Amino acid sequence: MLRKCGWLVLFALFMFLFEGLLMQWIELISTESEKCRNMNSVNPLKLVNCSDLD
Repeated sequence: MLRKCGWLVLFALFMFLFEGLLMQWIELISTESEKCRNMNSVNPLKLVNCSDLD
């Protein structure tokens, strides 16, 4: 049974890792400036440009 499903488990793990790396790469490319969280804001989860906080 394990031999039959082993390739499927390996494929699922590979896709999970690949998706994580792909998302990190896209996020790195899409952020042209450094982002920070404004903790004094109404919505501290929203990312703003770090230069705007100075």
